[in-house]
Amino acid sequence: MAEKSLPVFKTDRITTGVRALDIMLEGGYAFPGAVALVAPAGVGKQCFAAHFVNAGLAEGDVVIYVTTDRSPEEVEKAAAEWDLHFKGKGEIFYIDCYSQSSGKGKVEEKENVSLVGGPGAINEISLFISDILRSKKGSRFRVVFHSFSTFALYTEKEPLFKFLKSVEGKFKNENGTILLLVEEGMHEERFLVTLKHDLDEEYRIKSTGKEKFLESDSLPMPVPISLGALGIEVD
Repeated sequence: MAEKSLPVFKTDRITTGVRALDIMLEGGYAFPGAVALVAPAGVGKQCFAAHFVNAGLAEGDVVIYVTTDRSPEEVEKAAAEWDLHFKGKGEIFYIDCYSQSSGKGKVEEKENVSLVGGPGAINEISLFISDILRSKKGSRFRVVFHSFSTFALYTEKEPLFKFLKSVEGKFKNENGTILLLVEEGMHEERFLVTLKHDLDEEYRIKSTGKEKFLESDSLPMPVPISLGALGIEVD
């Protein structure tokens, strides 16, 4: 039985991993759905992703983390600095589009890591995603693209959005929410407008000097946020 002191969340939502934000969103991000977080570099996008992943693993979800900008080890090390340790009843699978092309030498293969030659190999990425979906059918899925902007540097716009529509369709059919990290300032406005058409929700981090705000049509007002020792804090 739910505690009477807690809010009743909507069933078409999936926790962000940030409690105060979940309350404002009546449960979290759209579920199933495709969500983008658009922000400049260095303001906390990866931390939002880490909260989302950590909460999912704690709840027993299957997480697929597609990384283009750093290795799985670097992703987990950064999350641990916010005391988010990616542990729980769920499972995490990495599709690593970074390590083989990083020039850092031989990459150690792991059971939960699928190595891809680079961010331009979207057909290979799609196959790995399909394999995980088949092997974990019936699970609830969380997917992170870190970052979607890097894919745009290596792939023409038309096949990239075709790929996104395909992936989005798969996870909407299989109980999943996709979180896309998008770099503000890297794209023409037309690209962002096209992307928005494929989304269920868009969030933007705006910075005004020392203050940061999370904005979205899904929020009642801009939400002041900060990046602290335990990750994202709602001020």
